Amino acid sequence: MKNPNTKLFSFCPGCGKERLIPDGIKSFSCRACDFKFYLNTAAAGIALIFNPDRKLLVTRRKNEPARDTLDLPGGFIEPDETAEQGLIREVKEELNLDVDDLTYFCSVPNRYLYRTVLYSVTDLVFICRVADLTPLTPADDVSQAFFADVATIDPNEFGLHSPRVVIEKLIKQNR
Repeated sequence: MKNPNTKLFSFCPGCGKERLIPDGIKSFSCRACDFKFYLNTAAAGIALIFNPDRKLLVTRRKNEPARDTLDLPGGFIEPDETAEQGLIREVKEELNLDVDDLTYFCSVPNRYLYRTVLYSVTDLVFICRVADLTPLTPADDVSQAFFADVATIDPNEFGLHSPRVVIEKLIKQNR
């Protein structure tokens, strides 16, 4: 596969010369000073939060990419965070909810286009237990949050690849 960011990076971060050339899907090398630049895969978390009626918490995206489409709570893991810590933080920031327990569900490879740079992301999906759903308040990059029966959710209403894959997997499991 060709490096999707070839046209965006040409100046070397090491020597400043316009000699940066893609080596592969995620790396560039400077032909002047041999500096190697990598766009490694980032990690993100997705939370599956169910209410007592077994309905799934679904959000609506407030910002680009995929503004106004459906999504699942979560976001990027910060440096020095575990996947669990990052997801707990993201759920608190986006929904004002405290995650009590997490159980790994699956992972999904993803591509995330942000301001013309295409990032490779591995989304780690966890089933999250939240004891008290009453503080639920959309914030940060979430414009709306609601609970939906998994069987009635249309995966095509999700603007990003990973949540769509996760919803399809949940639908198959519930059949």
